[in-house]
Amino acid sequence: MTKMMLGELTTFEHMGRQITMFLPKAYHLFPERNFPAVFLQDGDFLFKESIADIERDVEEGITEPVIFIGIDSQLRNNEYTPWEMPALFKDWSFGGKGDDYLNYVYQDLVPYIKSLFRISNEPKKLALGGVSLGGLISLYAMYKNEDVFNNFILISASVWFKDFIHYMENTRLDREYCVYMYVGEQEGILKTNAQKDMVPNSKRAYDIIKGKIDGADQRVKFETDPLGTHHDTFFLQYFPNSIRYLFPAK
Repeated sequence: MTKMMLGELTTFEHMGRQITMFLPKAYHLFPERNFPAVFLQDGDFLFKESIADIERDVEEGITEPVIFIGIDSQLRNNEYTPWEMPALFKDWSFGGKGDDYLNYVYQDLVPYIKSLFRISNEPKKLALGGVSLGGLISLYAMYKNEDVFNNFILISASVWFKDFIHYMENTRLDREYCVYMYVGEQEGILKTNAQKDMVPNSKRAYDIIKGKIDGADQRVKFETDPLGTHHDTFFLQYFPNSIRYLFPAK
């Protein structure tokens, strides 16, 4: 816990996996309230490093107090991919176990967290998100059309992944989701493999999502950074924007 943090960080194990949670200051101040919650891939990476900005937004009345749940990965190249894909580099293949991972999140983890913490039962108050492959599996989860999360955070999602744009084009979206997307304009520009398509595929993914969601002008936000590379600096800079967009203070 850092000195600047107003809320509380806690970690525990669930089904052999480490979970890190952030409870906002308001959680203990208002014991009768249920809170919005954001479930994130790759553990506490996104919210722990940007929590000062997020807490300041809450204090200034910009965003609602939000609970964050960071889910540690186990072989992320397997868990965060929707199907198998050959390696881009040596020993860097993709196992395509995304459905198994999402079944764990939806069927095991979310009900468990709800049983212990005062988290909203309304899908419109719950979000799933991540960065890179964590963003890819979050986007894939959106197409499962399950009544768990209505909000998705897709930061530099790996939409260069084999056949994923084709999948998006040919799969229905049956719910009125709210989506925050970000990509840096410099991502993949020096690559010669599939990652070279990072920016054009991200823009195509945005267009596809806009075309499938009713009222997308109010429900889908896409940001880019002309200097943005595929680096933590930019991921952490833009993550608070996703919370401002999806969970504004009323």
